[in-house]
Amino acid sequence: MSGLLIGEVVRSAAEAAPRRTALVHGARALTFAELDAAWDRAGRLLAARRVRRGDRVACPARSLAAALPVYIGAARAGAVFVPLERATAPARPPGAVAPCLVLTEAELAEVCPAPALAPASAAALTPALAHAPAPASAEPRAAAPPEPVLAEPAPEQGTPAEPAPAEGDPHLLLFTGPGRARGVVVSQRAAVLRAHCGARPEPPGVLVCGLPAGHWGAWTAVLRQWQARGTVVLPQEPGPAAVCAAVREHRAARLLGTPRVWEGVLDTAPHHLAALRCADVETAEPGAAPPRLLEAIRTATPGARVRAVFATPETGDLTAWEPADVRARAGTCGTPVPGVRVRLARGELWVRGPLLFDGYFRDKRATDAALRDGWYRTGRAARRDEDGYLYLTGRRRAERERGAAPSP
Repeated sequence: MSGLLIGEVVRSAAEAAPRRTALVHGARALTFAELDAAWDRAGRLLAARRVRRGDRVACPARSLAAALPVYIGAARAGAVFVPLERATAPARPPGAVAPCLVLTEAELAEVCPAPALAPASAAALTPALAHAPAPASAEPRAAAPPEPVLAEPAPEQGTPAEPAPAEGDPHLLLFTGPGRARGVVVSQRAAVLRAHCGARPEPPGVLVCGLPAGHWGAWTAVLRQWQARGTVVLPQEPGPAAVCAAVREHRAARLLGTPRVWEGVLDTAPHHLAALRCADVETAEPGAAPPRLLEAIRTATPGARVRAVFATPETGDLTAWEPADVRARAGTCGTPVPGVRVRLARGELWVRGPLLFDGYFRDKRATDAALRDGWYRTGRAARRDEDGYLYLTGRRRAERERGAAPSP
């Protein structure tokens, strides 16, 4: 790779292992070469729709497999990918996103590498989204990588956008919760580093991603597996039964899910998990992964490393802990993951490192309140013991006053 660009991560995998299975969804297994061709088709579709570097491209996220080609195609064009969820759309005004293009599910089917990856429905999202005016609120802080401003005319159909994407370009626009949801802007560089294999060491083998399609961590999980040139299995149907079936059918080595997913899986078919070598629980609220859940996972996966990871859209992975940690230190959310620095300032948890987001979309006030001097002020009250283990003790008043909503 010549840079920390999402498109290069994927292209490198396709060049190194073109025939290796990269993605399994339902009955269809696709190689890295086939996916690379699909991503090129997505890039051509975006070019035909006159998408340029820095433009925002929105599309449904109900099917992660169907949206993946656009995720990579937008990265290669230097565009900002905005996954949309129907269930949360009313709480997220279209004008706040102001995309230059909203892909319908029918258009997603055009770039999908196989019918099996296309959504069942071809119903379009609201076309008016594409023409929504930009809000009058301030842009993100000057210290953050600015949104690219292009003076060049739009490229001809089928030609690459100019100038080429850069590591600091914004790539993902993720909304973090209901109500006053804020748009978290993540650069290409941060997205690649969050998905680096060393950030969350895992054994080789097939990964079943049990995160819901709209979960922001699903994009990182898939990209992390592809950086290691491994296979990702996405259950074709939602629900614990489909997750258990995918683990059994593909002899998965790893399963990643939220606490709710894990509870459903354990209630459905825990005997299908015995061969796992890594069981990860991803949560934005450490209290949602109680010791009893980790112990239940450990019992069902005797040969696996059981691990809970505290992660947010703003920080990526922040801390990690295992069942033995909570047995010895009740209430801990573990220790910082590699590459992350933490500080306690007047009892508030501050975070610093290369995984941080760039700012809140078109919300300078919230960005300036949260990011100062390279430190992200989480708004969470915390303490740390003598061995470096962190304990979250609540939310500070300053964070409540900012109106930040908890992440899903």
